[in-house]
Amino acid sequence: SFDVVLQLDTMQHLRNTEKMLRETARVGRVGIVSFPNFAHWPNRLRVLTGRMPVTRVLPYQWYDTPNIRVGTFADFEVLARKDGLRILEAFGIEGGRPVRRWPNLRASVAVFKFERG
Repeated sequence: SFDVVLQLDTMQHLRNTEKMLRETARVGRVGIVSFPNFAHWPNRLRVLTGRMPVTRVLPYQWYDTPNIRVGTFADFEVLARKDGLRILEAFGIEGGRPVRRWPNLRASVAVFKFERG
């Protein structure tokens, strides 16, 4: 077992994200995950124009991306509740700064600290 298990910028690359999340909670007293927030407003705007976003955080074309998942800040909150995890802290990051107000819209990266519920 570990005090803290970090899963930084990995969730979008995994086939079985939920299994990884449960395993993180099992072996660690606390888990910390981060991932690109697909609901960031520039991404939403790009999709509204009919195209997939290409940004600093999501730098690949849709046909050439290593990301097999796209998730949002709000999606992770739902998944954590479903899997019985207690979120201890959550915020977004944009331009190297924390975003605590409306992170699902305003942050390009989501960060969550959690423990087993």
